[in-house]
Amino acid sequence: MYSGQHEQSYQPLTVLVVDDEKAIVNALKRELRSLDCDVITATSGRKAMSILQSQPVTLMITDHNMPEVSGVDLLRFAHQYSPQTKSYMLSGEGDLQAAVELLNQGLISKYLSKPWDKRALQEEVSGILNACRAADNGVVHKELKPRSNSNVIRLQDYNALILIRLLNSSDILLSYGEQQVEALEVLLAGRIDGLVTQSHKLRLEQSGVFGLYLEQATVEQTQILCAQIRQQLQRTFNVNGAAIFCHIGIGFRALHDNKLDHGILINSLADTIVRDSHRISVSHLDNSTISQYQRQQLLSAEVEQGLKNQEFKLAFQPKVSTSTGLIQSAEILLRWQHHSLGWVPPSEFICLTELDGQIKAIGEWVLDNGFKAASELRRFSTELTSIAINISAKQLQSSHIVEFISEKLKQYYLPPSFIELEITETALAENGQYLEEILWQLKLLGLKLSIDDFGAGFTSFSYLSKLPIDILKLDRSLIMGLHKDRQRQEFIGSLIVSCKKLGIKVVAEGVEEQEELACLKSMRCDTIQGFIYSPAVPRQEFEKLMIRQPFVNKH
Repeated sequence: MYSGQHEQSYQPLTVLVVDDEKAIVNALKRELRSLDCDVITATSGRKAMSILQSQPVTLMITDHNMPEVSGVDLLRFAHQYSPQTKSYMLSGEGDLQAAVELLNQGLISKYLSKPWDKRALQEEVSGILNACRAADNGVVHKELKPRSNSNVIRLQDYNALILIRLLNSSDILLSYGEQQVEALEVLLAGRIDGLVTQSHKLRLEQSGVFGLYLEQATVEQTQILCAQIRQQLQRTFNVNGAAIFCHIGIGFRALHDNKLDHGILINSLADTIVRDSHRISVSHLDNSTISQYQRQQLLSAEVEQGLKNQEFKLAFQPKVSTSTGLIQSAEILLRWQHHSLGWVPPSEFICLTELDGQIKAIGEWVLDNGFKAASELRRFSTELTSIAINISAKQLQSSHIVEFISEKLKQYYLPPSFIELEITETALAENGQYLEEILWQLKLLGLKLSIDDFGAGFTSFSYLSKLPIDILKLDRSLIMGLHKDRQRQEFIGSLIVSCKKLGIKVVAEGVEEQEELACLKSMRCDTIQGFIYSPAVPRQEFEKLMIRQPFVNKH
């Protein structure tokens, strides 16, 4: 015991076991009974949420597949509302990929497989409990520059928090080991201290994450200091003879009106830094960002329930032939009418689900329901030659995607050529080498392949022309104000000519003005898609358009 401290009553640490199978819960409770801890149990994710809200939990061990509230939803809840709780995933071998993604996102500390090894389980849990006891005694997460004997941070004593995150800390740990990471952290702490001239407190919040608390600083001063710190730290350092490059993420939050719990604030700012790292150098977690983050957390947590409750809908945007004015195709677009937030833009929830891995479930739902709708529409109208469905790069990275699509074609009695799969140019540019092989496999199934949003990225047409594509869709950025830009007209005109030579059809999307339409017709663009004809509409409205064919008389 440290001198000057008063002896405190001993409080046992708590382990929460969550599984919808009561036999497993009871078995785990028996295995952990010999350890120096309180073991509490829950047979549903919803009950576990209530426990996390009502009492401190040191370690949570949860199953992956549970009804209503899944293990993933429970982990997201714990990460947001009980950030001090360590989390383990205990599940079958089939959930290994999901576990890897959860580890990468920092939602779990360890994956344990069923059936478990009793001794290994006890050692794992005992290790985490001992680490937490040591932390309570001031051994772990000590301050790098202590100003008092307490590790407790009173946010009201400070004006701003800067969080400095070593984004590649995991890679450094794997490459050089824990001792080198600790030596690097000491070196970085010294550099940070040397840059700050005002009264401050610096501490290591977690491995590779520093909290810098400023007593007096304006938003502008804090932002400038952030930029200076990042400039000084994002470089290669010599640590005990090893050259180690530091990839630094940095963000800040003004604290004068802060109402967040300290742990939630640290985690929210750390997550914001990761989300922003690819586009901006300094993140600012202001009130609007926090509101947006909370909205994103709500949406991510309710995707699975939204799919079950049929909140997701398909909409159909007509694609019109420039030569005849016939609606001969349509693109299926996804819409989400959230039960409390109303319509959620696809640009918002698609990005979120790609980040947290739920795009796979959404993608499979879209393919299943889209193929079903395509089969029914094919029987509804003989004038319809194809239906286009978007597919993300994340979906295409699944080893089962070709088999899944093949099964759906058979299930709904669809000729493969009736389906166009659209993949964005940017997704192809980022994952080109891997996706090329998948695209050829899909082509061999007989599907039509379309490159969406061409012109939004920097992929050359010469590269795309080597791929098995049937359709090239011009992005709205190329179409907007086309009639006023002679150079763009020449570029698109020559592109259309090249496509025709290769047997590739050209679709212009986002067409809204008559002048744009006239330009595209004069260039012999094959198909037009955009508000000038129709927005995306529900299935019933699309069928009415197919019956009326209202654009034929305009040609």
